[in-house]
Amino acid sequence: MKKQLLLLLLPWNLAAQEAVPQFIIPIAGNYLQDYYLVNYVDWSVSGIQDHACGNKTYDGHQGTDFVIRNFSQMDAGVDVYAAKSGVVTFIVDTLFDRNKTAVTGGLGNYVAIRHESDFYTYYGHLKKHSVTVQVGDTVAAGYKIGEVGSSGYTSDPHLHFEVWYDSLYYWDPFVGACGNPTTLMLDTLPYIDQFGLIDHDFTHFIPTLDTLKERLPAQHVFTAADAVISFWMQGYGVFPGDVSTLQWFDPEGNLWFQDEYVHPYEWWYYYWWTYINVPPDSKAGLWTVRYMINNEVKITDTFSLTKATSLAEYSEAFNASVIQQSNGDLIIEWPEKIAMDDELIIIDMLGKMIHSEKVGALSLNFTKISIPLHHTGFYMIYSQKGQLKPFRFYYVR
Repeated sequence: MKKQLLLLLLPWNLAAQEAVPQFIIPIAGNYLQDYYLVNYVDWSVSGIQDHACGNKTYDGHQGTDFVIRNFSQMDAGVDVYAAKSGVVTFIVDTLFDRNKTAVTGGLGNYVAIRHESDFYTYYGHLKKHSVTVQVGDTVAAGYKIGEVGSSGYTSDPHLHFEVWYDSLYYWDPFVGACGNPTTLMLDTLPYIDQFGLIDHDFTHFIPTLDTLKERLPAQHVFTAADAVISFWMQGYGVFPGDVSTLQWFDPEGNLWFQDEYVHPYEWWYYYWWTYINVPPDSKAGLWTVRYMINNEVKITDTFSLTKATSLAEYSEAFNASVIQQSNGDLIIEWPEKIAMDDELIIIDMLGKMIHSEKVGALSLNFTKISIPLHHTGFYMIYSQKGQLKPFRFYYVR
């Protein structure tokens, strides 16, 4: 039997007076634009069931997951707020924060707050070194306590928000027919049980799930020099048997290719992608793609097929010049200068560091770095102290 069901065995008069709306939304941004509610508290004894009698949870889940769009949004910074005034009782702030596969680690970096109403709140999976409070601090509702990350047992950047009563029983803060009779939230976020679109775009190579989580740079102009033309989308709310269809139309409006996928599971946060080989020059012009769920159009977008452009032109999107040398190394130049005591870090899309270099070992007029890369793929470069805004580039070996 799950712990939250034990809450029903408590003398109601001990808890009912506290079960009133009192918590604000603990994450910055707008619902269904900057963040999405993917997993709620699991109310089932066996199997899964959320407070609204749906399946937006997983077995034994004790909190609520506020998921953001991608790691690029995480890098830009998404604030996490104290849901109510209280005293900070525990923090963790030093763990790796770019996990893309849930393996181990629990809440990862987190903050715990004790409130006067005998409730405790926990804010998990935070960004490394983003916590702004210390144990013993008194914070007000809405005070920034950290930023969204992907530390601990997680595969995507999100805030895991838990509520406990008397530190013994976890409590679902939302109200529903299969959950609590009252809500703890001051702001009611509607329960979504249908399809919604998060993001979509094109790219010139076949992506992987890891590269998509980084938010690939937009590309709407393709040439014969590109390997392929890929379309990807990110959404929520598909069910077993739902069919994703992508249709590619040439400049004359003729159907060039169609791809279909039958979804095997219920997904509340998913990616789907497909691609075509670059068409011949005779098909240069404006192409159209149409994404459908069960034959209902959800996305219509276009791209241009034109003459070849250079690598440098493609790299302008990153505010940097990327020059590939004949030996395969890259020279990356950008306008920013950073301090001599900083360090440049280059990671692949699995979050693995593949190169680091002290700025002090480079030229005083620091504007470029030579990188020995050995594998085709998508990479990110940033400075350890955050003085250089992270940017991404795609490398072809």
